[in-house]
Amino acid sequence: MYISSELERQMVNAAKDLAQRAIMECGSHYNFDATEAIRLLGLENVKVERQKPALVEKKAKEVIAKAAFPLPYSGEFNEAYCFALRQNNGLYTQCQGTRKSGSFCKGCQVLADKNDGVPEYGTIQQRQAVGVFEYTDPKGRKPVSYTKVMKKYKVSEEQVLAEAGKFGMEINEEHFVVAEADTKRGRPKVAAAEKVSEPKGPKGRPKKSKKVMEIVGDEHEDLFAAMVANAQEECSDDESVLEMPASKKPTGKSDEEKEALAKQKEEAKAAKEAQRLKEKAEKEAKLAAEKAEKEAKLAAEKAEKEAKKVALEAEKAAKKVALEEAKAAKEAAKAAKPAAKKAAKEESKEVAKEEEGISVNTIKVDGKKYLVSTTGVVYDYNEWKHNQEQVVLGKWNEAQKKIEFTAESESEESEEEYEEEEE
Repeated sequence: MYISSELERQMVNAAKDLAQRAIMECGSHYNFDATEAIRLLGLENVKVERQKPALVEKKAKEVIAKAAFPLPYSGEFNEAYCFALRQNNGLYTQCQGTRKSGSFCKGCQVLADKNDGVPEYGTIQQRQAVGVFEYTDPKGRKPVSYTKVMKKYKVSEEQVLAEAGKFGMEINEEHFVVAEADTKRGRPKVAAAEKVSEPKGPKGRPKKSKKVMEIVGDEHEDLFAAMVANAQEECSDDESVLEMPASKKPTGKSDEEKEALAKQKEEAKAAKEAQRLKEKAEKEAKLAAEKAEKEAKLAAEKAEKEAKKVALEAEKAAKKVALEEAKAAKEAAKAAKPAAKKAAKEESKEVAKEEEGISVNTIKVDGKKYLVSTTGVVYDYNEWKHNQEQVVLGKWNEAQKKIEFTAESESEESEEEYEEEEE
């Protein structure tokens, strides 16, 4: 925890003040010089000494070396390791976790507590109690052949022995023997002698053998026997006539019915195929229509964007042209202003020449003096007085008693008034 120097100073002052107050109270209660006690205790100059925290050495974590691939059990046992067995690709070898307290590591202890104190695959002591290849775990499972593991990791016998030498292990040679169960797979072959079967008779239910009656006695009995024999012969002849070969027995359907049935099947098959093709064509047409609609929509959106862009550019160009035209008109008007003024002066001179000899009167309109001829022409009073120039400003309207200025004279009049105001 780190604190600032200001906070440290405040804490020291608070502690010093509290101690001094306590001593002053004790002095007043027990009748001793509290100031002297504070001085003797050195509470007037209290300082804080900072000490660096002691460094705690971290213990390096023990790293357990592991083999590059699983190695089989050959009777190994390590007292420092966990006593539980690990499945390890079906080899059931000792767990390499470190025992802290008890017989198992932390993980195997949790599994053992869930299984009545015995790990799922048993303990190394249980495996040592039987042969290397005779162990069975609590659930009745046996270790797999190490040749399967070798095949899985694609390692040879030399590689296994070299890897085991790194850890000081001796591999039992029987681990390299391929088990018979690994070489023989599938259903066992039947011996050749078992394949020989007895010749089979004709198919169907066996015929009943005909019993022949034999009568022993007198002539009547012989006659009766002869009659019975003749009857049996006739029955046997009838049976031979009625019997037909199996290949020529009627099947119950005529050739026409068979042809009709085959034709019906073909028609049903053709109808099914036609329906399939129809559905396929409809699906393709639907997909094509959707695709065309999507493309048309995209094209319309693109065209709309292009039209907006063109319209915006045209608007900008029109604004630019309008600004340029207004600027040009302004400049033209500015340039034409002196010429118009000069033309007005010339015109006023001409009018004055034409009206030379006509008397004029001085009038005052809105506090300003003007010269008005008998014909009603209004002249600039100041121009005549100062420059002896006859500048025509407009016409006098006798009915309305006001001057009707010309456009040029009105603009000049406003400019002169503006200049007079500035002066």
